[in-house]
Amino acid sequence: MNVLRRRALWVVVGVAATALGVISITALPAWPVVGVAVAAVALVLNTLTRPLTATTCLGCGQDLAATPGGAHGRICPSCGALNQRLVGDYPIEDEPKA
Repeated sequence: MNVLRRRALWVVVGVAATALGVISITALPAWPVVGVAVAAVALVLNTLTRPLTATTCLGCGQDLAATPGGAHGRICPSCGALNQRLVGDYPIEDEPKA
């Protein structure tokens, strides 16, 4: 998860620096450049965070689909991290028993 956060931070910083450089060097108006930069950041962050929607470990990225879910989430067999998803994220057959 920390690697993903770091990559997202550097993407945002890089796109912002590029947009600032384009605005300062060229005679382009600022609003279209900012709009394109925001759209690019949204697209890249959506692509970066796509693996988080699957049942993967938030610590190491291993697939946890075959791991049984408990009341507090799923425990990763490789790193031991507890991965708790939101209430509606479990399929009906994998919902923890109360």
